[in-house]
Amino acid sequence: MPNHALVTATTADTKSEKLAQRLSRIIARLHQGEHIDKHQLAAEFGTTIRTIERDLHQRLHGIAERNAQGQWQLTLTARSTIPARHLHGYARMAGTERLFPDASLPYLLSQLNIPEPHRATHVQPIPHEDLGGGTRTFAALQAAIEQQHTCHFTYKTKPRHAHPYRLIHKNGVWYLAAEEAGRLKNFSVALIEQLQVDSSAPFTPKRTHLDYIANKDDVWFTEQTTEVLLRIAPDIAHYFARRQLLPQQQHRQDSDGSLLVTTQINHINQLLPVVRYWLPHVRIVQPKAWEEELVRELREVLGRWDQ
Repeated sequence: MPNHALVTATTADTKSEKLAQRLSRIIARLHQGEHIDKHQLAAEFGTTIRTIERDLHQRLHGIAERNAQGQWQLTLTARSTIPARHLHGYARMAGTERLFPDASLPYLLSQLNIPEPHRATHVQPIPHEDLGGGTRTFAALQAAIEQQHTCHFTYKTKPRHAHPYRLIHKNGVWYLAAEEAGRLKNFSVALIEQLQVDSSAPFTPKRTHLDYIANKDDVWFTEQTTEVLLRIAPDIAHYFARRQLLPQQQHRQDSDGSLLVTTQINHINQLLPVVRYWLPHVRIVQPKAWEEELVRELREVLGRWDQ
C-alpha cells in the first residue's frame, strides 16, 4: 500500500521548492531594473495569473509594486539596495571580472546564495595595504582628480606640487599618478603626508597623459622603455604562459618546452625582482648589461654571506 503521508509530504516539498525558485527569479529580475508583466510571468513559469498575482501582491509585498503602466517594479525602499546588474560593474572596477570561468550574473547570484562554508569555491585574498588611517587623504585625492585641482604634499620628506590624474591599485598597493614639473610620476598614497588641495589652482589634464595611463598595465611611468628578452626554463614555463607576469609580455614556446619571453620594461628595478624570484629558471638574454648587473648583485650578496 502506498504511504499517503509520504506522498503528501513529497508533493508539498516540491511545491515549496518551485515557489522558492519562482520568487527568487522574480526578485533577481526586479533587482536588474526590469518592469515585469504578470501575463508573461504566468506563461514563463507555467502557472496561472492568479498565482502570479498572489506572488506579487502578498509574497513580495513591500518589494514589488505596480507602476502607472500596470507592470511591476521594485518599490522605492527596495531600490535603495544595490541592483544586481551593478555587480558586474563592481567586478570590473575591482579587477575581478575574469576571476571565475563563468562570469554570468545567474552564476554569481547562485554562489552568493550559498553560505560560505558550503561553497565549492574559495578565493584566497591577495594581501593589501591598510589605508584605514588615510581615508581622508584618499578621499581628498579622489576629489582633486575629479575637480582637477592642484595638490601640495610632502613625499619622502620633500615638498611636492603635482597635478593628480588617477588613483591606481597595483599588487595590493594604491598609487597616485600625477604630473610633477612636467613629468608623469607615481606616488605611493600611504607615503603622502600633509596633503593640501588648492581649489584656486585648477589645471587641464593632458590627453597624452590620460591615454598613457589608460594603456599602461603597471605603475612605472617613464618616457622610454627597454625591450627585454628572457629565457624561461620548461619547469616553470606554464607560470608565464598562463598569465602575464611582466608588462606587454609576449612569448614563444620552443621545442624543448622553454619559453622565449619579450617584455617592455621602464626601469631595470622593475624587472630584477621578478627574475630573482624565479631563479635559477629565468635568464636575461637581452640586454646583456642587465644580466651583468644581476650577476654582480648576486655575487655581492654571496660575498656578504661568506663574510
